[in-house]
Amino acid sequence: MAENPRMISQTLLKTISDSVKRFAEVIAKTVDADVRIVDHNLSVVGEAVLYYRLSAPVEPGCVIGQALVRQKRIVAEDRRQSEICRSCYAYEDCQIFGAAGIPVHYEGRVIGVIALLFPGHRTFGVCQDLEEAADFAARMAGLLAEQIRERDELAAVRRENREREQVLECVEDGVVCTDSAGEILFCNRAFTSMFGLEGSLRGENLQMLLPHRMIRECFRKKAGFRNLKIALERGAYSFYGFLSCQELLPEGEKRLVFCFRSMDHIWAAANQAGSGSLVTLEWCRGWIFTEEMADRAKALAATLLPVLICGPERCVNEMAAKAVCNYSDRSGMGIVPVYCNNLYREFFEQFLFSSFGELQRALGGTLVLYDVENLPFYLQERLLDFMKTGCGGPEGTEAAGSGVRLIFTTTKDLKALSDEGFFLEKLYYHLEKNTIALDSFYEDRARLAAALDLGETFYRSRYENDSVTLSRSARQWLLNKDWGEDPNEVDKILEKIVRSSEGTVTDKDLAAMGIRRLKEQGISAISDLEKERIAELLRAGYSKVEIAKLLGIGRATLYRKMAEYGLDYSRRKEKQGGEETPQKKP
Repeated sequence: MAENPRMISQTLLKTISDSVKRFAEVIAKTVDADVRIVDHNLSVVGEAVLYYRLSAPVEPGCVIGQALVRQKRIVAEDRRQSEICRSCYAYEDCQIFGAAGIPVHYEGRVIGVIALLFPGHRTFGVCQDLEEAADFAARMAGLLAEQIRERDELAAVRRENREREQVLECVEDGVVCTDSAGEILFCNRAFTSMFGLEGSLRGENLQMLLPHRMIRECFRKKAGFRNLKIALERGAYSFYGFLSCQELLPEGEKRLVFCFRSMDHIWAAANQAGSGSLVTLEWCRGWIFTEEMADRAKALAATLLPVLICGPERCVNEMAAKAVCNYSDRSGMGIVPVYCNNLYREFFEQFLFSSFGELQRALGGTLVLYDVENLPFYLQERLLDFMKTGCGGPEGTEAAGSGVRLIFTTTKDLKALSDEGFFLEKLYYHLEKNTIALDSFYEDRARLAAALDLGETFYRSRYENDSVTLSRSARQWLLNKDWGEDPNEVDKILEKIVRSSEGTVTDKDLAAMGIRRLKEQGISAISDLEKERIAELLRAGYSKVEIAKLLGIGRATLYRKMAEYGLDYSRRKEKQGGEETPQKKP
């Protein structure tokens, strides 16, 4: 069943019903007539009676109702000559001689009607006729709408203030807002807890609560400051950290906002930030970096100069960039990565240089551009201009030249690319003097050997399998293996060896695990080695579950291989309840 609009209790005019009633009285005395002000449901909100005692509800067919329906002014000086009045079903019983209905407009719609009801003697007070009285009522309708608008704006401001206060309650910093004399207008819970304060502090004076020289100086000079390190005490509570003050200039009285940032919160945030980027130069030394590379990286990391990292493996370049950043003074400000090897041509410039782009996001920190050789020329030119002038925004947005640390990585020969016209020559020569050149991870056997040692130690600890060791020949084979260009292959193989082996791992074991597949240096075919290994383990008394684990295969696969190689086992179990005793097929 549809809702009856007359049952809606809260309309715009009813929200200011007291004002509506006063308006009705003022209009009635001015035009010397009865006044009824109704809302869009035709419910009477305000009424002033001088002549008639009307109790009947307002109907849609009368002058008032039609002014609402037609959304325009309707004036009937003599009801006997008004078509609207004559068509009204209550025409015969109506005592009103003349009437006018003036709509109340608000934000493009009619929210009610001001009705003027005149007796037969047609006295209009200060107004000379009905039209003049209607004009006056129309002006009053505008004032009513304006009052609603002011009420809504005030409600919006209060709602916005409540939302801001709720947001500030979520901030870990202590925030206080005062007037120009220091009287507290708002403070969040973080502030009260910092100094052991309780209850509402509204009306208290900040200078009295925290009598610190810099707080008093701020009120005296009416000037703000940022991140001033202070220490102050209040009873058993002490504060050590940074204080910021900013002057606000809203319409009306000036306001001051104080922000207290505790060193405890700063250190906690720094520790959390550090946990996501733990790659250091010392950790990389000896296997990612040679000693000479590490010293070169340290020297460049200590400056704010742009750095170019050149190496054949992308993942190694990325680790080197993180290590350089973490050794620099900006280690706590984080890294903003930009991968240049993509095809988002239409969006890349905005993504990098807009007011909300990665370059602006990296202010105070480090921007790392991976595979910079793929960056288009026009963006290389903009980067070079930014490095020279500190200007990088779409409309000349300025940022301090030292505001962003730039690190570039590449797997290509940028000198050759610039000679061939595929890289901006000026940018190359700007970066060339600050280059960290990394050799191939696998060409340096000392670094590869260090990587094998570190990886083997890590996975033995991870899988709690200290018995695993590589035989001399197996280790030599791994050192001589053609690894391609993916350093991750080293870890993959080391993890498989430690996870699925025990004791000394030989060439035969590598072949049985499918790691070594070459038929060279007198090594038997893989199938023969695998058959011999399975038979050897069966003779040693290992269970099939243990053998499958050692070989890194499933138990069903082991049964299939045993059948394929002609290895059988009896269904008898040893007296001690062990696994089946293996027997060779005749």
